[in-house]
Amino acid sequence: MKTMMMYSGLLLICLFALSEQCVCPAPYTQEMVCGSPIVVEANIKSFSENVYDKNYQISVTKFYKGKEMFDTLSNKTTLVTPKRTIMCRNVYLNIGWSYILSVFVYGDKMHHNFCELQVDASSATNTMLEGLAGKYQENCDCEIPSMYDLPHFGPRSNKQCGHSSCSDWDTVCARDGNGQCNWQNC
Repeated sequence: MKTMMMYSGLLLICLFALSEQCVCPAPYTQEMVCGSPIVVEANIKSFSENVYDKNYQISVTKFYKGKEMFDTLSNKTTLVTPKRTIMCRNVYLNIGWSYILSVFVYGDKMHHNFCELQVDASSATNTMLEGLAGKYQENCDCEIPSMYDLPHFGPRSNKQCGHSSCSDWDTVCARDGNGQCNWQNC
């Protein structure tokens, strides 16, 4: 009985620790850009909220990806974010600031959550800007391993970048002159 109570306590501690963590599936900027239908730079004008969402009024100032999809939207000025989340932190965008954002479309509105690309435009790195200018999209076929995957030993395919020793999440996984996907700008 004592052992069972000890294991129950340990399980409770582990569950609490996991609930406090924020783990997003794509830490590399390239993965977020490749996985998003729209990537823009937008100025935050104002926001309102309801029970479930914050509705930011935005002005898109630059397109990095998805202008065609954006043009089909009837509402081009509202960005919906969850008011509260259980998986991650909440999204906070400062009024008057410009952000580089990856968004998805649902119900004819743009939506954004904390696990997507959200960078203050004035602090974007040169590597990120180079990637957004086309390097990320040109190399979406290059496979980036999950940070949770074990390191791969032995030969890699031409499409795999392998684990990066680079601490820069904005780095580009791109094809080199031999057609092999490798980390660039590291």
